[in-house]
Amino acid sequence: MAKIGFAVGMVLLLSLASSLSLPVPASASQDVVKWSRVNIPTEGKAGDWVLASGSDIKHPALAIDGTLYAYGEGLTYTLYKSTDGGSSWSYCDRVSDTIVGIAPSPVDSDVVYYSTSSGVYKSTDAGNNFIMLAANPGGAGSNNIEITSIALAHQDNRHIIAVGTRDSDPSQYGGVYILDEGTPFSGWKDTSVGNYDVYAVAFSPNFASDRQLLAVVTDETDTVVTFMDSFGWVNTTGDAKLNKDNSAIPAAVAVQNRAAIAFPSDYDPSTNGILFVAIDAGAGSGDVYMINGVEPPGNSVAIDLNIGSGYGLNNVDATSLAVTGNALSAKILAGAAQSSQVYRSSDRGSSWTRSQKPPTGQSETYILMAPDFTASGLAYAATTGNGSAFSYTTDGGSSWNQPGLIDTDISNIVDLTFSPNYSQDDTLFMLTQGSEESLWRSQDEGKNWERILTRTLAGADSLTLVEHAPQPGSQVLFLAGGSAGQAAIWRSSDNGQTFALPQPTSDPISGTDFHVDTWVITNDDILFIGSFDGLNALVYRSSNSGLTYSIGAMAGNQPPKSMALSPGYEQDKTVMLGNANGWVYWSSDNGTSFEPLPPDATSPPLTGSVTAAFDPKFNRNRTVYASSSNPDEGIFRFVIGSSTSWASIDSTLPGSSILSGFEVSTEGVLYASNLKAEKGIERSLNPTYSLGPTFETVTRGLESGATLSGLWLVANQLWSIDSTNIKLMTFVDSLTRPVILSSPADESSGVGTVTNDTINDANLDWETLEGATSYRWQLDSDTDFSSVPAGFEGTTRASQAKLPALMPATTYYWRTRVTEPILSPWSAKWAFTTSLGTEVITLELLYPEAGAGEMPVKPLFQWSAIAGAEAYELMVSADPRFSNPVILKTGDYALSDTAWQSNINLNYDTTYYWKIRALGSGTNSTWSAAGAFTTTSPPVPSSSPTLVPSPPPPPLTPPAQETTPEWVKYLIGALLLVIILLVVILLTVILVIRRG
Repeated sequence: MAKIGFAVGMVLLLSLASSLSLPVPASASQDVVKWSRVNIPTEGKAGDWVLASGSDIKHPALAIDGTLYAYGEGLTYTLYKSTDGGSSWSYCDRVSDTIVGIAPSPVDSDVVYYSTSSGVYKSTDAGNNFIMLAANPGGAGSNNIEITSIALAHQDNRHIIAVGTRDSDPSQYGGVYILDEGTPFSGWKDTSVGNYDVYAVAFSPNFASDRQLLAVVTDETDTVVTFMDSFGWVNTTGDAKLNKDNSAIPAAVAVQNRAAIAFPSDYDPSTNGILFVAIDAGAGSGDVYMINGVEPPGNSVAIDLNIGSGYGLNNVDATSLAVTGNALSAKILAGAAQSSQVYRSSDRGSSWTRSQKPPTGQSETYILMAPDFTASGLAYAATTGNGSAFSYTTDGGSSWNQPGLIDTDISNIVDLTFSPNYSQDDTLFMLTQGSEESLWRSQDEGKNWERILTRTLAGADSLTLVEHAPQPGSQVLFLAGGSAGQAAIWRSSDNGQTFALPQPTSDPISGTDFHVDTWVITNDDILFIGSFDGLNALVYRSSNSGLTYSIGAMAGNQPPKSMALSPGYEQDKTVMLGNANGWVYWSSDNGTSFEPLPPDATSPPLTGSVTAAFDPKFNRNRTVYASSSNPDEGIFRFVIGSSTSWASIDSTLPGSSILSGFEVSTEGVLYASNLKAEKGIERSLNPTYSLGPTFETVTRGLESGATLSGLWLVANQLWSIDSTNIKLMTFVDSLTRPVILSSPADESSGVGTVTNDTINDANLDWETLEGATSYRWQLDSDTDFSSVPAGFEGTTRASQAKLPALMPATTYYWRTRVTEPILSPWSAKWAFTTSLGTEVITLELLYPEAGAGEMPVKPLFQWSAIAGAEAYELMVSADPRFSNPVILKTGDYALSDTAWQSNINLNYDTTYYWKIRALGSGTNSTWSAAGAFTTTSPPVPSSSPTLVPSPPPPPLTPPAQETTPEWVKYLIGALLLVIILLVVILLTVILVIRRG
């Protein structure tokens, strides 16, 4: 029996421990409800060399595993590699040499070579470490002899390196030298190319079988493509002499700076010897040539392809060349030497087009094709000069973007805009100033950026504003600025990849251009522009993307600073404008005319530059807001048709505040950014509240001294610019929606267990909100929570709360909200009703007594009372399952007292069953245990009346209870003491484990 008692005790204790499980504290996400820094293009190692101010990028090369290499001239370290397509870079082995060529192994991704003007270096660990090979081929590095080019072949498990050299002294020449790594202790071998300076060397793609090496050489008068095989130079194939313009009279051309050789995929010197050569002869006299190297000896043919002829250019110096596909249908990319332009051909050079948007930079464009260029259109380019960069294209070379090694800096973030599909495509745009104004695009929430346009590429004098069309699915992006001395806008229909030519913004009457001071975009075609002509603010409307404009509508005599469209613009055609001197104007006729708010104002109702915004429920409440840029002016509210003046609604604005950005979310949350250091933003969840909205200042996550300039809102995510530290900041406000309640369920009844006439085991439970660290709950018997009793509200870091003692059979109302780190709205208001009790403890059937017989057919029923009960339900049936009750006093027929005399006759000599339950305040107790009694037998008929004595009346008080033996009381007390001690021990263990 002792073992059974112990087991039962443990079950009870475990059950109790489960019911008293400790609440789990709420935890805030690290990425929400705090300001965090967004990555922007940054200089140096910390920024993965997205920016490389002062650099020139040359000699891009691609390893077989896709690793990119490039030379960064002008930087402290000069050899860089990227393993992510050029988005991020790192320098190799602290190389600081001046590099003239880079050659990755064609078979081993870990092996890469680079050459300087005097030597060649090798890495066998993907550029982490380099060693120098045999130095000074052909005396390079002295007597004005220098290496110009490097080529690499692989044969019989060894690499063969070739370099070309030149002697810059007149009538002095370089040569072609080979180093075979398969020959121990070997040095550079002179191939005896002749009296030439060498500008390019290349191994045949099938060198292992055809043993061919090619070189572009010059004797300082003519340029020749020459061939070497196992028998020496031009023993079986003649030189190809390059002449300008395919002239009948040879027009000599001499390479001066650089040359490049490229092979089609079907190159074979014995059957199909067509290849391509680019030369930079200086002064625009170079070009791209097609070479046929299988003509009879001495008669190889060179054809000038005139890549610039379609643009009025007879010859174009070319720095680089890339070819893919078979010779007869080869796709060719050629990089210009005197610009950053790329020339393209898809028919082996018969016709050429230039890039619509070329790489940025000024000169020496180095081209590199991806192996799958035909399918992917992917190629890379490196350029030199101001704005140079590493660029890439995915459309075959029509448009190029810059992901890294960009010669620029960022001194200011000018403007931001977001894709209307941001929640799906994570795309945003940033306009910056620095050594050049640049437009950047990120397609991963700002983790990585690429430059998609510069002021130079746009043909712009300046770029000042950027805005995306707002309708879902739109790809239209607008830019505002100046071009050729006039104000203009640019339009892109492919999310900024390419832009149409600038369109001047011209007044339809005077023809003079107007500057874009502020604007708002309605859709892909309709835009409103606010401008100032020196006397008046004018609002222009265009319905064809800025090709033409309506007559300017006057909106005061001060420069406009902000514009906003009503949330129901498509229906109400309402536009609002704030100007530079405290005025707000609005139009309800689609911008045709404007009037001030308030309409009868004769002086500025506000001060400073005004930003205006609509409440999201404007169509119902006609409420608008405005913020002033003047110190300590704050935020104002106006109800059109009701207000007579603007009302200040932020009484808690921090001192010396200067508001610089203003937004209202679709949920009605108002935000304003503060330009004063460490003031953060102002936030209100209830800006329409008539008795005064609640504002809170949010600075969490901001650096010391941070100042927020401008404010942009996408869904529940805020963006602003820390203009002190030149940083892009974001804030995810996950607490704009209310807490969702869990239990007790709304309108639930019978909550809790009555003990000593109170309920002490009721709890509140709700779902956590992301970012919340503390909650406040309230409980009240009133619905408005205007006077919450002491102890009936509190704060908790968990998502549940244990309630104080409650009254039985009472209806309570409850709600909760987040209080830290910022406020959330109050939750919905739920109600529950506490229990009346249980029949085991408090509900007792008194009369008829259990098993009573000889009861009258109209018996009196009597039962015990329950505290808080308002009525009692009675059920009597001859069926113990109560399937067919003969007395049913429920619902509206429930009994108000604890006794009831039956008003119907029961059957004689029949056993009946009865039970009771209590009702109160929308709740009820459980049914009592059923009692049973038997009615009296029918009376015996007689001829004369016989006086029958009446039965004695039922007792009005419960019968006396049997006295419990004293030893039982002592035993129960001892057991309760043991249980209490065990509970204390168990709870202590639980607390220790959880805190551990």
